[in-house]
Amino acid sequence: MMKSDFATRPDRTNIPVMLTSRHSRWMPVAALAGLASCIALAADSPSDTLLKLRQDWRTQVERDTKKAREDYAVKLVKLEKELADGGDYAGAGKAYRERRRISGEADRRGAEDPAAPPAVTDGLPIILEASAARLRGGIVYDAAAGILSRWSMTGAAAWILPPGLKAGGYEVELTWSCAPEAGGDMVIKEDRYALHRAVKSSVSWDDYKTEVIGTLRLMANSRLLELTAAAVKGHGLLQLKSIRLLPANGMK
Repeated sequence: MMKSDFATRPDRTNIPVMLTSRHSRWMPVAALAGLASCIALAADSPSDTLLKLRQDWRTQVERDTKKAREDYAVKLVKLEKELADGGDYAGAGKAYRERRRISGEADRRGAEDPAAPPAVTDGLPIILEASAARLRGGIVYDAAAGILSRWSMTGAAAWILPPGLKAGGYEVELTWSCAPEAGGDMVIKEDRYALHRAVKSSVSWDDYKTEVIGTLRLMANSRLLELTAAAVKGHGLLQLKSIRLLPANGMK
């Protein structure tokens, strides 16, 4: 049986004691437990001296665990990429959120996590921006232009769908560009259903079109929407700015 990473003293304060972990990946968790112990101790006596001791302790813990947190973040980046390359976008999203939590980005950016969209609002379209996609197969997100490009035969982009999604038909509206010598066939699919369409030319890579390409049936609470290439010609399938899902009953 695996021993716990923590033990408690038999005295009445029951303060957790941090033990040496056999797994380096738990080091950030141990550091957080140390911070929690210090905060609990300081709560018994709110004197200025004790508050200063608590702050000094927290600063020291942050310094002592900096290397461990950095190593943990590097491992999470590697794990996120491996999961995304393997098509496990939900797992990649979890690794991404954990990395943001450890690095402190979640505190600075709040609930703007692209892997966790807000719940569906009745009567409004579901907007899937290029910046929120999980990518594999060489697709690149161009932040300056706000597009996904370099779409090859092996490329795929996936979006986590918002909670509260109702079952039914949704018109799929794309904003994209495609040069005459490029294009091919694409597949847009959710957990069960798929929509197959040819990519139309938009005159040039710099000329963007917005058009409903068809209706896709979605199951209730579908988790992922994925766009892949079935055939590619020339220099890529398309450049994509966004996808909008519009309820087929006319609510837009």
